[in-house]
Amino acid sequence: MDDTTSIFDITLHYLAPAGAVMLLGLLGGKLAKRVRLPKVTGYLLMGIIIGPSMFNLISTEIVENLSLINDIALGLIMFAIGGVFEIHHIRSVGKKTLWLTVGQSLGAALFTTVALVIVGLDWFPAVLLGTIGIATAPAATLLVIREFEAKGDFTDTLITIVATSNIVCILGFELVFSLGEIRAGTNPLYALLSPLYELGGSLVIGFCVGYIISKWEQHVEDQAELLMIIVAGVMLVIGLALTLNLQPLFAALIMGAVTTNLSLMHRLVYIELRQVEQPLYIAFFVLAGASLHLELLPALGLAGVVYLISRVFGKIIGIYTISRWRKLSANVKRYLGLGMVVQAGVAIGLIDIVNSTDPELGNIISPIILATVIIYETAGPPIIRFILFKAGEAVSDLD
Repeated sequence: MDDTTSIFDITLHYLAPAGAVMLLGLLGGKLAKRVRLPKVTGYLLMGIIIGPSMFNLISTEIVENLSLINDIALGLIMFAIGGVFEIHHIRSVGKKTLWLTVGQSLGAALFTTVALVIVGLDWFPAVLLGTIGIATAPAATLLVIREFEAKGDFTDTLITIVATSNIVCILGFELVFSLGEIRAGTNPLYALLSPLYELGGSLVIGFCVGYIISKWEQHVEDQAELLMIIVAGVMLVIGLALTLNLQPLFAALIMGAVTTNLSLMHRLVYIELRQVEQPLYIAFFVLAGASLHLELLPALGLAGVVYLISRVFGKIIGIYTISRWRKLSANVKRYLGLGMVVQAGVAIGLIDIVNSTDPELGNIISPIILATVIIYETAGPPIIRFILFKAGEAVSDLD
């Protein structure tokens, strides 16, 4: 250390804040459990408290430096979500899932678009916001289901609709955004081929890696090696997709769907995988909380309030209408729409695409999404906990 260097000038190695994030997140989860809230909510609130919006113990720079944790955690979550597309499961809930997905997707898109146009937003950003409104956060939903060990027809339907709604959202967004680029003067052929490249490339990468892993697993007897193969495969898929400007979450989901249908061995490692996932998930939600911009809430504006309400209203009406028409269970009719409230990762990822391609359009829709995500992410997990208990499929959380 030279004469001009002070101990206060030392910058922490990135592993130190990473460890602090996990420990503080664990504490937040335990505190949340004491007041009968899902642990996910505790992770998020801890992130908000220690993040730039409040005490700034974790700076924006640190959040960005730890983005690798987010990429891996979200990849593992989408891999797990892809597992719901097991062929026998889809055969048993196929028609019901299809109609409920159509109902909640159309409800969210139409109600949000029309409401935003009525309050004065231009039709294209309104349609784009309506399409993004279809997305539902798989991470929070999955972790709440796991925390309360929820099992049953309602839970299966919930997690399946979450998965399919995100696929519909990504497909719809790519189509609408391409039409917008044509409207702005982009070559029509390029604008239409671009989403085909992104989605087709993601599908190919996810399928190929999932297929290779499925075949590899058949020759593996050690669970530790099997665990490493799955984690490494997810990292490979996410990395390739990001390198090639594809849809990494879609690619990881496809990998999970392929693996669950072609492999018999990988199911044996799910318990082991959850033990590895937990620290990553805790860090993921703490960092998600730290990246939320509370300063955007006062500036939410009329359009933001309309998006916040109309998206949820559209999903509830869509689920309720389909449930009555198809004569589905009372639990699905009453509670499933509420399970579609939480929104985060997929929506933010699509906003990043808009900001990088059309900053002017991004300035219109980004504040709305980023501000409403704060509310959806904090209110969503307790709502999911509520409906799981109401449906009678969650295990009591009393100590």
